[in-house]
Amino acid sequence: MKKPKYEYRIAIIMILLTAVPIGATQLGWYLYGKQVGFDYGMIAGTFAVILAGYLMYEKGWRNEDEDED
Repeated sequence: MKKPKYEYRIAIIMILLTAVPIGATQLGWYLYGKQVGFDYGMIAGTFAVILAGYLMYEKGWRNEDEDED
């Protein structure tokens, strides 16, 4: 699978690191209460950081494309 453009990769990582933990916190807070929502947010945030690190370092998403345009 081909990597997206550099700008799109950065946007995907930014959304991954912000929307996933915030969304999990808000959904858990609404459905189960304050403490459980906070716990869900922390767990989702941990997985989001692991996935972002994998994409940036193992898949090379942090490197700009030198060969395009």
